[in-house]
Amino acid sequence: MANFEAFLNEIKALTEIRHWDIVKLYDFCSNGQNSLLVYEYLDKGSLAKTLSTNEETKKLDWPKRINIVNGMSHALSYMHPNCSPPIVHRDISSKNILLDSKCEAHVSNFGTAKFLKCYSSNFSSLTGTYGYIAPGNISFI
Repeated sequence: MANFEAFLNEIKALTEIRHWDIVKLYDFCSNGQNSLLVYEYLDKGSLAKTLSTNEETKKLDWPKRINIVNGMSHALSYMHPNCSPPIVHRDISSKNILLDSKCEAHVSNFGTAKFLKCYSSNFSSLTGTYGYIAPGNISFI
């Protein structure tokens, strides 16, 4: 059931977001046992995959790295003040940053995203990839 809720959350987020640095959702389908999301094809795969081999890492010169960071920051900046309702991703990691052939970054995996309610307090339990939790939040685990 939790996986299905994440699946629905991903669909909701990606059907409401229109930004060039966020992965595009083309289609989805689900039956009782399987769920499928169809994204645009990004041929370099995840940033984690690129950073996992020395050969690929060496290809990421400083201009490409700065371009990746800029793409991620533009996507996050768009989701927070420019979406209605604002969206907090809650699981930014190198596995959830996909790269195209030009090393342009696209944020993906909105399964744990939180839609903020405007004009009210927003609180949620700790969510995301534990290896990427800010040190100040460790007391909540």
